[in-house]
Amino acid sequence: MMRTRWHTLWLAAFSAVMLHPAPALAQRTLDLGGPPGDSLRRCYSDSQLTAALNAINGLAAVRDFGGRDIVPAGGTVSSSYYVYDGSLRVDGTVTGDVLVLNGSLRVTAHGAVLGQITVIGGTVLVDPGANVPRSPFACADPAPLTQQDGVVTIRPAVRELASYTSGIAFVTNGIRFTPHVALGQYNRVEALPVHLGINAVAGLTSADTVHFAGYGVLRTGRDPSGSRPAIGWHTALQVSHAGSIPFIVGVEGGSTIDPTADRPFTSTESGLSAFALRRDYSDWFLRRGASVFASVRPTSELTLDASLDRSRQTTVLATDAFSILRVTEPWRPNPLIDDGTYQTLSLGATFDGRDARRHPVIGWYAHGDVHFVRSGSLTPVSLPTSIRDAVPTSNYAESDGNFDLRGFLRLDPVQRINARIEGGGYLGGDPLTIQRRRALGGSDPLPGYDFRELNCDRRRVADPATPALCDRYMAIQLEYRHVIPFEVSTRIAGRTIGIRRPDFVVMADAGTAWLAGDSAGRVPANRIQTLAEWKSDVGVGVSSGPVGFYIAKSLVDPLPVRFILLLSPRF
Repeated sequence: MMRTRWHTLWLAAFSAVMLHPAPALAQRTLDLGGPPGDSLRRCYSDSQLTAALNAINGLAAVRDFGGRDIVPAGGTVSSSYYVYDGSLRVDGTVTGDVLVLNGSLRVTAHGAVLGQITVIGGTVLVDPGANVPRSPFACADPAPLTQQDGVVTIRPAVRELASYTSGIAFVTNGIRFTPHVALGQYNRVEALPVHLGINAVAGLTSADTVHFAGYGVLRTGRDPSGSRPAIGWHTALQVSHAGSIPFIVGVEGGSTIDPTADRPFTSTESGLSAFALRRDYSDWFLRRGASVFASVRPTSELTLDASLDRSRQTTVLATDAFSILRVTEPWRPNPLIDDGTYQTLSLGATFDGRDARRHPVIGWYAHGDVHFVRSGSLTPVSLPTSIRDAVPTSNYAESDGNFDLRGFLRLDPVQRINARIEGGGYLGGDPLTIQRRRALGGSDPLPGYDFRELNCDRRRVADPATPALCDRYMAIQLEYRHVIPFEVSTRIAGRTIGIRRPDFVVMADAGTAWLAGDSAGRVPANRIQTLAEWKSDVGVGVSSGPVGFYIAKSLVDPLPVRFILLLSPRF
């Protein structure tokens, strides 16, 4: 029998109105009473922007994302040339149109653009002697655009709380101070964490900037158990270099409530679910310590990260946090963790080619990280040996890591195929601590399964806290997306709110999570679990911007159909 989770429909309606306002477009728009988009006070119209987006998301042109490109003298581009968030200088010849969105164009005296020149959100300079037979269109008003996986779209007009205070600033001795006001993720340990403090920015040179942030954390939930302080704090100092090889170095510290490694839902999804439905899909622990970190970008696509952390990590308990619904139900207990003082060296690398220049029909994203964890003082939780071998209370050492590889293939402006393979967990050494263990099931990457349905808990009586206890996990995801030419919108208080050209999604997923080791019921550390043990599901859905509503069904187990609301892209 199909099980309908009607609360997701309420959240879907709430999200469509509050979380994803979208600018209006003149094409196929059902206007519910607001003024037409072309009447907005700007120097480009909605119809011009729509035509520009259709052009730049096509396949029959040279495209440049975020670069500084040049058509050299004597060179010829026998097609149109489109630029997003970058600059273009034409010393040679472009036989087609030139379109620049949120960037700049210069046609030098020896350059030629034989088609139409259109610049939205930038400037155009045509030197005397340039061959430009058509009058250029230029509008300096920036367009609210974003791009992902090689597709440029209108950016949802969501304003964060911090943006309201960023305009309140004072400058002294070249240092700019602004209030730090923010809200953390709603959860069953803190309720709503309110961040209050100050930010400071100072320029050392034209390329070097110092950033400081310091704030207190007011935890609005009452904690009768006394497992954590009522007020936390966090401070960070970093130096950013914006030269030919950008890098960041810094130090941070504090007393904060942090999430465990396994997070099947995003912070927004888990926070809203906790506040509205009394379902907190994250687990938490108290971290008190400091770390140093560094990040460098040797190329525009590659980022390298490193950090060294020393912290005291302790268990915290669920409190009497408020929720809108299910107020009489108890919260899911917050799982115990292995309390101790830890030193963690983390190394990571990210390659992001989704914004690849020149015909980004195929985009790639890859991330990998490894963590070396040590502890001289550890108080482990007692677990059955069928789940975890004995953990030493001193001289503890383990390593774990993660990998994430994604590919994006655009078939045409309205169709694309996305694929992903990811995994993570134990690499070697002593057994993983509870706060670094994994599970599978929930919104991602197996939406056909319930929250942490694969959690490796083999006890006869399951832990009501539903902790993640697996050593490793691996998953493969595949989806097909097709743009639906539909839009419904209205204007409220000068802002367009609605649904714009959503994606129809067909998806298939497979994954597994397991315990590593040589004893019975475990998988040797040099292998992955046999494919016969993997779980799989299929589903369909509709997504508009970051918000998506999906239906998924397991192919392996006799589970009911699940209805899932996501407030972020699947991957």
